[in-house]
Amino acid sequence: MTTVINGTTLTLYANKPATFDLTQSLVITSQYSQKIVLTVTTGNWTTAIDNDRYVQIEATIPATFKDEHRNGYYTWTIGNYSDIVKIITSPGGGPGEVEYISSNENREAATYFRPNY
Repeated sequence: MTTVINGTTLTLYANKPATFDLTQSLVITSQYSQKIVLTVTTGNWTTAIDNDRYVQIEATIPATFKDEHRNGYYTWTIGNYSDIVKIITSPGGGPGEVEYISSNENREAATYFRPNY
């Protein structure tokens, strides 16, 4: 899952069956360094959508988090449930999609001749 952080809202999704204890904190841990980079305490996150297929979790995070260039892969955990998320922050760059424009549109091949000695 990929989430883009532009402001103070972090949106995460979990497949069903997933149950969350609303008294637990939401913890974001770096996949690279295994250090906790963000802890969202009880009351600052909620389940926005909870249906038969998935759960949408919305968390309020500090406004300075998006300015720290924290693009990368993270593990998010609530109680016993954990999952991986790719976080993209607004000043840190876009989704990483680079448009490819070919420099050889006419499919011209380089021709090399070998002399017959």
